[in-house]
Amino acid sequence: MKNSIEKGKNVIIHKNVKLNDKSIIGNNVELGINDKGLKIGEKLLIRSGSKIYGEVKIGKNFKTGHNVMIREKTNIGDNVLIGTNSIVDGNCIIGNNVNIQSGVYITWGVKIEIGVFIGPCVITTNDKYPPVTDKNLLKGPIFRKNCAIGAGSIILPGIEIGEHSLIGAGSIVTKNIPKNVVAYGNPCRVIRNRD
Repeated sequence: MKNSIEKGKNVIIHKNVKLNDKSIIGNNVELGINDKGLKIGEKLLIRSGSKIYGEVKIGKNFKTGHNVMIREKTNIGDNVLIGTNSIVDGNCIIGNNVNIQSGVYITWGVKIEIGVFIGPCVITTNDKYPPVTDKNLLKGPIFRKNCAIGAGSIILPGIEIGEHSLIGAGSIVTKNIPKNVVAYGNPCRVIRNRD
């Protein structure tokens, strides 16, 4: 089997972009915006309309839906999916085996550990008292390994979701959630332990 990179129409690849073989890039994709380097592992699938800035590192088996944007200083592990119309707004860490569904907003400074599932239309925030003009004062949420966030939930700045915990759909998470629990509501509260 021959190694190759398949590119659609109107693909823009800026300077200092390192692509590996066995990759598929859809139409109207732009890679390495700002020319500060972009490194992507093998077996890449970037669907049409997606934009990835420079100063980004992405592992192998990475997949996007359509119209995904990934901003600077983001590190993404192996086997990650980022769904259609999702935004990763920079300075984020996304671990291996993470599944981010469609329409998700990952704000600046979020940390997502391995095996996390983030349902459709989840919103993360990083500014407790807007507007903050100093990015050093922004604090994104932390998602500990193997937690799951239900569709349409809102996670407030600096919140930590514990390992293996499940947040129900439509929750507004205003306080840290411990590990191994089921929590939901507005405001989100722990309902029971997760077996």
